[in-house]
Formats: sequence, structure tokens, C-alpha cells
Amino acid sequence: MLNLLSIVIGIVFVLLLFSLLATTIMEMLAGLLSLRGKNLINAIKSMLGEAETKVFTNHEYFKQLGEKANLFRFLRKNQLPPSYIRPNTFTAILLDILQVNTSGEAQQAIADLPDGKMKEVLSFLLRESYGDIAAFRKKVEEWFNEVMERASEWYINSVRIWLIGVGFTIAVVFNVDVIGIYSNLSANATLREYLADAATQFVQTAPEPKAVDSLVVNPDFNAARDRMNTLLDENISAIRSPLGLGWDGVQWPTQDKTQWWLYKLIGWVTTALAVSLGAKFWFDLLRQLVSFRSGGSGGTAAAPPIIVTTVPAPASPTPILTKPGSGLFESTRQAPKPDPDDAKG
Repeated sequence: MLNLLSIVIGIVFVLLLFSLLATTIMEMLAGLLSLRGKNLINAIKSMLGEAETKVFTNHEYFKQLGEKANLFRFLRKNQLPPSYIRPNTFTAILLDILQVNTSGEAQQAIADLPDGKMKEVLSFLLRESYGDIAAFRKKVEEWFNEVMERASEWYINSVRIWLIGVGFTIAVVFNVDVIGIYSNLSANATLREYLADAATQFVQTAPEPKAVDSLVVNPDFNAARDRMNTLLDENISAIRSPLGLGWDGVQWPTQDKTQWWLYKLIGWVTTALAVSLGAKFWFDLLRQLVSFRSGGSGGTAAAPPIIVTTVPAPASPTPILTKPGSGLFESTRQAPKPDPDDAKG
């Protein structure tokens, strides 16, 4: 039972680290590509239409709200759109474009609009305000708020699709194969106890990750870059060699190649889907598993040393890992000695 729990903790810990990496990369992409600004433009298009949105975004006030170009400014012809605008800002720009200051002007301006959804909605809102220009402005702001609420859901859903792609890319680049990880952990007691202890130290010292939603809504490129460097240089680098991640030590199969690649593909896809759940999900799950493991051990084991960011080096003897070339479920250990943990399990 404890052996199986250690295996699960090790897998969840690996998924947590690479979920943190994927979320960090997603935050950087959201900032570089101005995904939130583009989502705002798409939301305005759904309200006003294609041609009217071009007029809206060319308004001088809207352009001055645009974000400064990032480090790829030399590749951009236009200024980045703002990540968000206030409801009263949207209303002010729209009414300025329509040249509306009074109720009579509003009625005439709406009547002169080409047939379309903007004309229909504004006509409805003017009727709902009973011709009062102040009430009309408030109705337009409420319309903007309602659309933005749905636009936020669209944005988060699109980000999660992006996150699956980022997760799959990470899985391939780092060769994070869940099936292979399970094979290595189940075949080597030293390795699974090492990862379980490292996971315990990590969950006790690391800050709780933020949800993906909050990161990509207000991305911070520089902070995300620093977090990515820490993850790669300290956390992930500490588990790559023991787990056999990466491509340096891969022994390509000489037979049953189709089966080998099929298992690899399934492992990568599983990693990508798991990463898309977000680091917070895996952190919360890991914390519960670690708590259960500590309780199951009867609380007699001494607490491991506290390490904030760096996962400790594996204890001697060095774990002997499964070589991919010899089959995903075949251990390469030579004449292993009976393991006391396995005997207890």
C-alpha cells in the first residue's frame, strides 16, 4: 500500500513541476502575444461588428490606452491593444463616435446606423431607458459588463486549449512520459522513496500556486521568466537524471518500434492533458497525498530537512532506471537485492 502511494506521489510531483512550467510559459505567451487584448477586441466585435470595431479601435482615446510594445516591438507595426477598458470608457468612446450628447441625437444617430446587431441592441437600450440619455449611458455600460463576463469565460477556455498544446510540447521536449515514469517508480524502491520525500519537502515549503486564470489575465513577463529559470535550473534539473527524462540516454528500439512509439505517444498525451488541469490542482492533490502518507507512517519518521526551491540529490545508491530501448515495462536492474520496503508491502 505504501509503495503504491509513493508511486502516486512521485507521479503527481512530476506533473506538478511540469504544470508549473507550462503555466509559466503560458503566462509569458499571454504577455508576448497580448492574448487578453485580442480577446477584448473580439468581444467588441461581437458587440459592434467588424467595420464599427475598426472605427472604435482607431479612436484616439482607445489608442492611448494601448499597452507599450514588449521586446518584440520591432516586429510590430501597430501598438498593442489594451488588456481591458472600463465600462464608462467604452460608453464614452461609442457615444463620441456616434456624436451623441442628447436623447434626440441618440435617437437620430441610431436611426442612421446601418442595419445590424449594433443598431438593434442600441435601439433596444434606448427604448429601455425611455429616452433618458443618462439612463441610456448606464444601459450601455451594463451591456458592456455582461459581454465582458462572457468574454472572460471565452478567454479562459481558449487559454486552456493553448495550455494543452504547451503541455504536449513540454512532454515531447523533456520526454515526460507518464507510462515510463510509472515503470521506473514501480521497479525501483530507492527512486520512489526519493521522489516521495522530495515531494513532501516541496509541498511543505513552496508557496501555493495561483490558478491559471489569475496568471494569464494579468501576465507579468519578467516575473514569469524568473520563475521558469528557477524551475528549470533547480527543481526539474534535480529529477531529470534520476527519472531518465530527456532524450540524452534514450536507447531507440530495434524491434517492436510501433508499440514503443504508441506507448510514448499515450504517455505524452496523458502528460499534456494532466498539465492542462493547472498547477494548483496538482499542488492541492499532492498536499493531500503527502498528508495521508505522513499519517499512514504513524508519525514516527523524522521530518525531512526543509529545502525551499531545490529538490535534494538522490540518496545512495543511485537509482537504476528503465531504459526505453529495452521496453517500457522491462527493468534493467542486475540481480537486485531484496528490498525491505517491498517485503513489508
